[in-house]
Amino acid sequence: MTDSFRPDNCPGVSNIVRPVPEYVKCPNCGGTMEMWSDEDFGKCDECGHEYPKALKDASCLAWCPHADKCKEMIQQKKMS
Repeated sequence: MTDSFRPDNCPGVSNIVRPVPEYVKCPNCGGTMEMWSDEDFGKCDECGHEYPKALKDASCLAWCPHADKCKEMIQQKKMS
């Protein structure tokens, strides 16, 4: 990508700016675990244990070279 990169056109940022939940089976107790697309951990509704997202589901903010620009934009949107 170039210096003309625009976070608002980034396909990865939509799940961070407009987070969505995913419900998965807790590996500890089998209960329901809620994982939000803008968080790195999920918490089981049944036993309370926290688990990290699978690496394949990690946010693009963990590896994208433009993550700093997106983080600034996300912070501004959260404050507005």
